[in-house]
Amino acid sequence: MSLQSGCQQMKILKKTLEKFRQSFQLRIFAALVLIVMIFIPGTGYVGYLQALKVAKDQMEQYTVGTGQQIAKHVDSFLSQHTSNVTLLASLFEENLISSSDSTALSQYFSLFKKDHREFVNIYYGDEKGHFVMVPPQRPEIQKTFDPRKRPWYIGAATNKGTYWTDVYRFASSEKPGITVSSPVFTEAGQLRGICGIDVDLIAFSNFLQGIDIGQDSIAYVFENKTGRIIAHPWLTGKADNENKLDLLKAIKDQLGAKQNNSGQTNHNDEQFFTAYTAYPQNDWTIGVTVSTSSYLQKIQVIKQTTVTLIIAAILLASLLSYLLSKNIISPLLKLKQGIERVTSGDLEYRVQISDPDVARDLARAFNKMALSLRTSLVEVKSTYVELQEKQKLAAVGKMTAGIAHEIKNPLGIILGSTQVVLDRKRPWEMREKAASFIMDEVVRLDTTLKSFLAFAKPATPVFSEVDVVKLLEETLSATEERYADDGYQIIRDFPDKTPLIEADPAQVRQIILNIFLNGFKAMPDGGNLTIRVRSETEPKINGTSKRFISIRNPFTVARDWLIISITDEGHGIDEEQLKKIMDPFVSFHDAGVGLGLSIVSQLVKLHRGHILAESQIGEGTTFHLYFPCIIKEHFDDVQSTDS
Repeated sequence: MSLQSGCQQMKILKKTLEKFRQSFQLRIFAALVLIVMIFIPGTGYVGYLQALKVAKDQMEQYTVGTGQQIAKHVDSFLSQHTSNVTLLASLFEENLISSSDSTALSQYFSLFKKDHREFVNIYYGDEKGHFVMVPPQRPEIQKTFDPRKRPWYIGAATNKGTYWTDVYRFASSEKPGITVSSPVFTEAGQLRGICGIDVDLIAFSNFLQGIDIGQDSIAYVFENKTGRIIAHPWLTGKADNENKLDLLKAIKDQLGAKQNNSGQTNHNDEQFFTAYTAYPQNDWTIGVTVSTSSYLQKIQVIKQTTVTLIIAAILLASLLSYLLSKNIISPLLKLKQGIERVTSGDLEYRVQISDPDVARDLARAFNKMALSLRTSLVEVKSTYVELQEKQKLAAVGKMTAGIAHEIKNPLGIILGSTQVVLDRKRPWEMREKAASFIMDEVVRLDTTLKSFLAFAKPATPVFSEVDVVKLLEETLSATEERYADDGYQIIRDFPDKTPLIEADPAQVRQIILNIFLNGFKAMPDGGNLTIRVRSETEPKINGTSKRFISIRNPFTVARDWLIISITDEGHGIDEEQLKKIMDPFVSFHDAGVGLGLSIVSQLVKLHRGHILAESQIGEGTTFHLYFPCIIKEHFDDVQSTDS
């Protein structure tokens, strides 16, 4: 019940939506809304897009320019360290600082670091492995520490000049950082040692954070070789550092996938604009990321204004639609009501419209049409009555001629045979044979009259739900045994499931047997008789789709039809004979009355069905029987009624 209720509600909803879709009032409303939405909100939307484009262009210029400025600041910051380490190297080379006295060297480094608090470590290592650092290393590290194996020593020695290392962990503090180092040569140009200055990444990040680039902007640096971010504002050990680093990594991955140095990116439902600037001195890239949410806040005001205009336009269109419906649609609705009344058969109904003039003229034309239809209907009814009378007379005449023809010959035989029986001079054998003729002709007359009565007034069918395949199996089981010895074979082509039909089982069996007998007569030497069952939705019969119409099945509902096709392998029927094969008293067999297929046609029509015959000379004949199926969603739970 719930499924049927749901289906009915869906049908009602579909019908309502279709009604609104075809509504003239709704079309006017949609047209007005479309016009208003094109001119007013469209203009605002174009302005919003232009402002958004300008804002994005300014944002790109800002981030790219800021990145270039930060690159200059970074270069200035690092050049101080480069100058200081170069100064230390020159002092060693000019012997203003002695590398042999570790105590004096440590005191000098301490004074130098006191003037440059941004230095983390200052140190010197020679080619023999001696090493002096301020602040000094822990004793356990100092014992095994070899400066010649450190990256700052190897890089400066290999480069033979000032060298910046990649990010690595300092041996003294186990913290990441970078080192600028410079070689110290003898007068002969031989390497004496390497001096270096460590730069802590926290100090580097504090330097970046100290650059004023705006509250919603982020400046950071990452290595090109490893892709690792080495300096950023959150390098302070706070709990949310990882999440913010994920933001920078996600931006780098998105721009890297597009192979762009700048562009808009998304992370956690928030939009950012990023620009990258190369810093080739250290093979770094400087990034500047700006949150677009606050930057585009003013642009959102334009967007909200556009939405407000759209809402106002829809309200205005609704008001205009209502006003137009009172002046235009109301007369059209009256005209529609008149058309429906006339369509239902009320040809006396007239439409009264006075304004506007176009609708008034339409009403007058409609009233004239209704009057003309009424006059034509009266004439058609009169003509139809006359035609029915003529058809009745023609049918009676044709039937009378057929009956007279069928009775005349047996009566003649009976008359002649009676004269022989009454003639006592005739031999007894002749008189006895004549009496046999009389009995045969009386039987023939009785058969003819019964066939005529069956045709003239067929029995009213007693309808019930019938499973055609089951009924056919019951019919074929008896028919096969009777005709198998004569060389006839019945071939079945039945589907696994078939819909039920509403029919009289006895009359359907009579229809099938009549067609079977015609097929057997068409194959006097035996052969195959094929019977096929299938179902189709509104099949085409004689080029026209058939839709079953009744009180139980409204014409708006498509109906499945059960089709039974019976094919013989006989000599076939030519085209002229095929046209008359269903007519009464038409037979192409010497012993036939000519009412068999006529009765079949009548019984099929009583079942609201159709019969169609197809034939090819030398190939055989096929009869197609069409029966309307019962409208049900499932057929498995329904038991067919036995005949």
